[in-house]
Amino acid sequence: MTTNADLQAGATGTHVPQREVELPAAVLIAWSLAGGLLLGGVAVVGLLATDRLSAHAFLMMSVLLYAIGAALGLLHGLVLGIFGRPDGTTPRVAAGQMAHGLIYLVPALLLGWLTAGWVATLPIALHSHKVFATAVSVLAWLLTFGVLAFAAGAGLDAAKLAYRRWPDRVPGTLLVGATFVALAVTVAIRRPTIWFTDVRLTGIGAAVFVIAATFWFYGPIITTGLALLRKVRPLLPVARFGPARGWRDLLGRAGLAGAAGVVVALLAVPFSEGVLGIPTDASRLGVTRAVVLAVADAVADELALRLFLFTVAFVLVMRFVPPRREWAVGVAVVVATLADMLVHWPMVPALGLPGVAVTVSYVVARMAIPAVLFGYLFWRRGLGTAIAAHASAGAVLGLLAI
Repeated sequence: MTTNADLQAGATGTHVPQREVELPAAVLIAWSLAGGLLLGGVAVVGLLATDRLSAHAFLMMSVLLYAIGAALGLLHGLVLGIFGRPDGTTPRVAAGQMAHGLIYLVPALLLGWLTAGWVATLPIALHSHKVFATAVSVLAWLLTFGVLAFAAGAGLDAAKLAYRRWPDRVPGTLLVGATFVALAVTVAIRRPTIWFTDVRLTGIGAAVFVIAATFWFYGPIITTGLALLRKVRPLLPVARFGPARGWRDLLGRAGLAGAAGVVVALLAVPFSEGVLGIPTDASRLGVTRAVVLAVADAVADELALRLFLFTVAFVLVMRFVPPRREWAVGVAVVVATLADMLVHWPMVPALGLPGVAVTVSYVVARMAIPAVLFGYLFWRRGLGTAIAAHASAGAVLGLLAI
């Protein structure tokens, strides 16, 4: 609830301390407490129930996980409290309200720590037929459910305010949704491995990876990329990042993307169909799955490499280097290209390429040239054309394998 004192504070830039806990502080406290209870209590019970944790080590694990969960909840509550502040409340006032809420956070976390311990004790209490311990554990579970329900309600209120305040909510929501679908399709077709290792994720691990990558990685970078584009839009023709203007423009973009895809696919032919015989996704997975995977990879890669990295590099160069747009574009293309090569480098050693010259040729033809081309298309024609060109390259390569 926003008071008159808060509105006056927002206008003057000062904060008048209040006794009541405002929404930003409530979110901060509730999410930190809920995170600790989930990891330090509920997660420990899950580990005990599946025999992945011994009864002798549960207390130490409960304390450790509680601290981690409380820290993660505190971080999420801090972000949500700032962006989901009530209307009329400035970020500075919201930060002051959360600082005021720290007074209540310390005793709440201590009480939550005790509650998490009793939550984690429930399997042991049931197994040993301890009536008093079981009763206390049940009460701790009820308290945990209450905290989780309150945290969910406060977080939902703050999320609604943050979403309503988000100026790019329509394109941002579409892009985040497309990312979620793309990542889900990718892990369904090709189970991911941990970067620079041979550790392959399980089904549950892959699902957690999709959710975490969508909302903790792609969500923030999509938001940042769209916000930066709005700031530099006076330096760019609006049509480069806007929708197609009529059928002629749409067909022109589609034709350009298709032509770029054919060029990129043809660069791969000497390596897949030549003497090296490097297997393609189409030969390993089938044409249909390979094409679907290519589209999903195109969405995920272009959002991270072009929408975010390209735009950030462009903005930084324009900010700190004498204002020459050509330099900014060149640096942005190079930064996105190097990042593209770094992301896809772990797959190169597994190909068993014979010699340094062949490896360099492969990296240039299959990574560097396509990345430069996609960066140029993003600059000249926008994100949709870059994604379409990237996707068509994989589709054409799959069709060539028929």
